[in-house]
Amino acid sequence: MIKQMKAIYRGRKVDVWQVSRDNIQPDWVKYAFEHNGLRWLHGSGNKVRIYWPAVTRAKKGIIRTILNGISASLVSINGGSASMYDIGFEGDVIDFTNSKVVTAEKFAKKYRVVSEE
Repeated sequence: MIKQMKAIYRGRKVDVWQVSRDNIQPDWVKYAFEHNGLRWLHGSGNKVRIYWPAVTRAKKGIIRTILNGISASLVSINGGSASMYDIGFEGDVIDFTNSKVVTAEKFAKKYRVVSEE
């Protein structure tokens, strides 16, 4: 079982966490759960909702109201849209450093684990 990991992605060391209720949670994961950046979805198995602005805030250690109390599911960027939410399924890996979710298969192909705890 993968718990807390450091990995190499594109030549850089990154912090990652494999989605699971049983895995040890690094500090950034605990912070994100405490501040609603991560939330287990009830009635849908082991899926976690990821609210990137709150997860990203854990990188800086800032505790503030999310978007000054305004919540939205999409933000317009250059005429397109980028989701502020993602869903991580059990086994997926959250790349905290790059703010993205990858499947276990993609993680195995594109990342190299350098330490596990």
